[in-house]
Amino acid sequence: MEDWLSKALESFPELQDEIFQNRDYSNPSDLWIDLFAMVCMAYDEQPVNEDLIGRIYDYAAWCFKQPDTGDARTDLPLVTELCLIENIPLKRNVSADLYRWMSAESFNSFETTFRYDLDTEGAYRKFHDEFMEKKKGYSGFSRI
Repeated sequence: MEDWLSKALESFPELQDEIFQNRDYSNPSDLWIDLFAMVCMAYDEQPVNEDLIGRIYDYAAWCFKQPDTGDARTDLPLVTELCLIENIPLKRNVSADLYRWMSAESFNSFETTFRYDLDTEGAYRKFHDEFMEKKKGYSGFSRI
């Protein structure tokens, strides 16, 4: 089993049936598509499923620390950026809470990625300014 899949199983034991029976995660982007959907659903739960959200961001942090494979389909940092980070601005309830999970340094390092779907300078500036304003008042631990 691939390291990324083993780590996912360790991080998300509730996905054991998905990983071993129902889904063929042939590459990490397949998994990240499902994990982003899970983040979105976690925000829809009442109360919000902070445990799951935290584990997904922890898994993302682990992925960002993995070496470049030279293959866009298996490069964990790239896949995580494209399948998670790029989609965050598209979901208001996810992006509004990002300040609790991501450091300001990481946010700034993903500027180009965030700008991909925020197609105007004003949209990106608003997203940036809202994040930074909330971040200033937050002293908790950032996962990414």
